[in-house]
Amino acid sequence: MKRFIVCILLVMAFGVYNHVQAQYETVVHAWGFSAGGAHGTNFGPDQWVLQYRAYMQHELIYPMLSGQLGLGYTNLIGTDSYKASTGIADFRLLYTPFSLSNFDPYLYGGFGVTKRFYTTSSSGFLGLVPFGVGAQTRISPNTLLTFSAGYSLSLSDNLDGIARSNTDLNPLTNKKQDGFYGFTIGLAFTLGSSGEPKKNEQTEAEARRVKQQADAEAKRVKQQADVEARRVKQLADAQALRVKQQADAAAKARLLAEKNDRDTLIILVQGKTVVLRGVNFEFNKATLTKDSERILWRAYNAMVANPNVRVVITGHTDNVGGQEFNQKLSLERAQAVKNWLIEKGIASNRMRTVGRGENEPVSSNETEAGRAENRRMEFFVE
Repeated sequence: MKRFIVCILLVMAFGVYNHVQAQYETVVHAWGFSAGGAHGTNFGPDQWVLQYRAYMQHELIYPMLSGQLGLGYTNLIGTDSYKASTGIADFRLLYTPFSLSNFDPYLYGGFGVTKRFYTTSSSGFLGLVPFGVGAQTRISPNTLLTFSAGYSLSLSDNLDGIARSNTDLNPLTNKKQDGFYGFTIGLAFTLGSSGEPKKNEQTEAEARRVKQQADAEAKRVKQQADVEARRVKQLADAQALRVKQQADAAAKARLLAEKNDRDTLIILVQGKTVVLRGVNFEFNKATLTKDSERILWRAYNAMVANPNVRVVITGHTDNVGGQEFNQKLSLERAQAVKNWLIEKGIASNRMRTVGRGENEPVSSNETEAGRAENRRMEFFVE
């Protein structure tokens, strides 16, 4: 077995060495011989054994379908259980889904019969279904290196001469059927070939390749153009929306300024703190209530009237709830006020936020009125 493996490795190395030198040729018909290993799935434990196969191959539908008519032999052995010398005759269909420059992978399946020899009982001929994968590559103008691996499924339980029990079923079909795995490596010799691909076929293949490349390039260019057009439109839409929002905000601010007298204006003085009375939030949330906008528009007007002013927006809460929760809530509420002003057009770098939680009360938290005083929003002018 070791000598056989060494020989196989030498053949594979020779094939790789000659791979770049060989020119692709279509195989019309060939004959070949291969050898490898087999391992039964019968009455275990089964052993790895040698198997041999000789075959004739003929092109059926170029380049996708070929047929193989083969004869094989293997001596299946189960340790201390059975020994079955089997001869196999089968026909296989080889389907090649694609072909590379000098490499043809394929799927195969077929039907055959096997006959056991040198056994105490005769079982006649048994049906066999071989299937698997393989590949062929040319190592010289008239020689192919072949490889295949697959499974041969017996249509009965008589391959090893031992009846299966209900707990010992075939691992693939889960029925009382015998079979064996196997692989082979070998050589095939062509008896005729079409030589290099026909000129028409070469021209058509090249034309298809050029067309595919051109189609792919056109598709790529169109996709890039579509993406760029969408990006430009999105930017234009976003800019138009911002302009409209700013114009609407300015118009609303002017209307409010006309309605409010001087006493309702917010005066921003450097180093001073302004309490935004009337800026309220939903209970235990950082969501501004609708009536808060009246005060926030006044803060907006003050920021517009003083374009060089920077402010610190500070949030405060009462002592209802945990201290850690109140600290987080006060900062989120300050950020909500800042976000509202940013949406109306005030630059974000003119404002920063601070949360003081319940740490700086201005009234007693023992009464509802005192707690309402402590829940406040402040502007400190830097």
